[in-house]
Amino acid sequence: ALGFMTFALFVGAGNIIFPPMVGSQAGEHVWIAALGFLLTAVGLPVITVIALARVGGGIEALSSPIGKTAGLILATVCYMAVGPLFATPRT
Repeated sequence: ALGFMTFALFVGAGNIIFPPMVGSQAGEHVWIAALGFLLTAVGLPVITVIALARVGGGIEALSSPIGKTAGLILATVCYMAVGPLFATPRT
């Protein structure tokens, strides 16, 4: 599951379809748009992988400072936001 999730973070449909659309809509501001895309579509997943590696590779370790219940709620909200709440209705 972690391998599929990591693959989806870096090579999702949004990373294939979204950049050309952003480039065409940005006009003369294409480099600013490209920088923003790289920060959010590449930078955030890389930071996530680094954070998970530093704490031991699990959501339990990552969310331990906020408590087990809050960590479970946070993980559930994040997983639901990535999949069933936003991606599934689009497809």
